[in-house]
Amino acid sequence: MIAKQCVMRNLMQVMGAMLVCMLPLMLVSSLINTYLLTTGKVLVPIVLYVGSIVFLVLPLLYGVMAFLSELLLVGNASILRAFDTLASVPMYLRGMRIGVCIFVHTVLWLTIPFGITTAYIYMVVSGNPEMVGTPEFFSMMISQAVGLYTIISIPFMARVICYLGAYPLMMRDPNLGAWQATKQSVRTLKGHWKAMIVFLVSFLGWELFGVWTMGIGMLFYWGYLLSSFLIYFQIVEQGDTFPPKGNDMQ
Repeated sequence: MIAKQCVMRNLMQVMGAMLVCMLPLMLVSSLINTYLLTTGKVLVPIVLYVGSIVFLVLPLLYGVMAFLSELLLVGNASILRAFDTLASVPMYLRGMRIGVCIFVHTVLWLTIPFGITTAYIYMVVSGNPEMVGTPEFFSMMISQAVGLYTIISIPFMARVICYLGAYPLMMRDPNLGAWQATKQSVRTLKGHWKAMIVFLVSFLGWELFGVWTMGIGMLFYWGYLLSSFLIYFQIVEQGDTFPPKGNDMQ
C-alpha cells in the first residue's frame, strides 16, 4: 500500500513523468499510422518504431525511474528528474545502454509465448482451411490469439520485470555495466519468480482500467506498477521476507 499512497499523493506528477516517457512513442505511432495508410510499406514503420523505443523511450525511462525512486525515498521529487538522461551525453548513453539490455531480454523472453501462439494459430488454420478469409473466422482467431498470448506471456513477463532492478542498481553505482546490472538484478530476485507472477496478476485490473479510459489510465498504471516494483526490489535487497500477496506488494 506504500506505493499506492505515494502515487496518489503525487498523482499529477507521476502521470506527468510517465507521459514524458510515453509521448515520443505516441507521436511516432501517429506518424507511422499516417505513413502506413499513405504508402502501405511496413519496413520503415518497424524501423521507426524500434528506433523511437531505443533512442527516446528507453533513455527517458531511466530518468522516470530516478524520479519514482526519489519520490518513494524522500516523499517528494521534481518532475524534472524525468529528464535526467537529457542533462548530459554520458547520462543519455547510460540510460540507452541499460534500456537496450532490458529491451533485448524482453524480446528474447517474449519470443517464446509469441511462438506458441503462432503455432496454435497455424494448427487452427490448417484444420479449417475452408473457413480462412471469412470475417467470423478472422474475428475468432484474433480473440483467441490475444487471450492465449496474454495468459501464456504472464510468467515470461514476470521474468522480464525482474530486469527492472537494474535501474536502482546503476543509479547507486554509475560504474556498474548495464548488462552486469541486469544480471545482478535477476540474481537479487532469484527465488521470487512466483511472487512476481502474483505481483503482475494483481495489476491486471488496473491495466484494464487503463485500457477502458482510452489509455489515460495507463499513465497511472505504469507509475503504480513501477513504484511498487521499486519498493519490492528494495525489500528483497534488504533480505526481508516479502508477503506473497499481490495487494501487499503494492
